[in-house]
Amino acid sequence: MAKIVIEVGEQMDGATFRLSPKTKVLLSSHFKDLPPPSSVFVSRETASDSERYYGALSEHLAMILTGLGENELNDLGGFELVTPADGKVVFESAPTRGERLVEQK
Repeated sequence: MAKIVIEVGEQMDGATFRLSPKTKVLLSSHFKDLPPPSSVFVSRETASDSERYYGALSEHLAMILTGLGENELNDLGGFELVTPADGKVVFESAPTRGERLVEQK
C-alpha cells in the first residue's frame, strides 16, 4: 500500500487537512469499517506557526483522519502532508518500526 497522503489547504487563520482521494480509496478497500471525518481544520495565531505545528500535530491529524492508531500508520509506511496545488511535501513521517505492507485477502 502506498504512503498515506494528507492534503493541506492553507488559510489565513489556519489550515484544513484531508485525505487525498487516492488515499481514501486505498484505505476504504483495506479497512471497510473506518468512517473517518472528511476534513479537520486547525487554527493558528500567525502564518509563521505553520512549520512548527505540522510536526507537532501531524501524527494526531493522521490518526483522526484515518481512524488508525500509531502502530497501524507505521505498518502502512507512514504518511506525508502535501499541498494539493503543487504536490509539495510539507511534512513526512518517519515510521518508528520497519515498514510493512498490509495485505488483506
